[in-house]
Amino acid sequence: MSNLEKILNELQDAQISGDHLNAAEASSAAGKIFLERNIYPEAANYFRKAASLFSEIGKLIQQASMLNQLGVCLVMSAQEEQALEELAAAKRCLAKEDHPALAAAIEGNLGLAYSGLKDYKNAARHHKSVFETAEKINDLQLKLNALINLADSNLQDKKYQPAQGFALVALDLAKTLGSKPSLMIIYDLLGMISSRQGDLKTALEYHQQSLDSAQENGDLLRQGIALANQALAQEGLTEMDRAFKLMSQAQDIFILLNSDYQEKTSKDLERIQSSRSVDS
Repeated sequence: MSNLEKILNELQDAQISGDHLNAAEASSAAGKIFLERNIYPEAANYFRKAASLFSEIGKLIQQASMLNQLGVCLVMSAQEEQALEELAAAKRCLAKEDHPALAAAIEGNLGLAYSGLKDYKNAARHHKSVFETAEKINDLQLKLNALINLADSNLQDKKYQPAQGFALVALDLAKTLGSKPSLMIIYDLLGMISSRQGDLKTALEYHQQSLDSAQENGDLLRQGIALANQALAQEGLTEMDRAFKLMSQAQDIFILLNSDYQEKTSKDLERIQSSRSVDS
């Protein structure tokens, strides 16, 4: 019997016996398994059930945690408007509770939901709140996450100087913490910021560092993203053969992973190939 099957049996037994606490905990555990597997609709169903059960027995912090997890699932499913509603409900649960780490997690996910809606000013506002909480409770990893999200939301809002500032501070902190997964993302952000500023050679250097970090971590998706971004920088430098080669390598990875990036990369390849044909 798999761990998931065991948990679902426990959930069924708890529901039959009317044990709301055990039912809530089992539903939460099932949701986490589905979330780890990126099966967001199923995960959302179990987190919603757990939140309802925790509400019935007056466990507000646990209810807030489940609503926060539900918000994550909805953001990942591109249901940002609904995510905002669930995350707002999570905040209400914590109105009279002292749980800064969970409150910060909710704020961070609100920021991600607003980013999904392309409301980058509100996104930055929530990520700033996370940053302030991280400083108050001296949580360096939380601070790092907030800096990365602040850099990204400012980049999307075309505020390149603030974005670069947040990204460079994040880079120093990630190196201090030895956070290799964060380094992949930060180098990628710095590369995109440099591209927007017209410094394509520096962008290439940052994307190469992102690629190196991704290879060290065995993160294929991030390798593909770094290669695609290198290709775009080479395209900007009118190095079309190099751009085509790099974008083809990225596409091979996205096909292998069955990634949503395939569609965009295919269009990029068509555009680059057209430019190569004109040049030849």
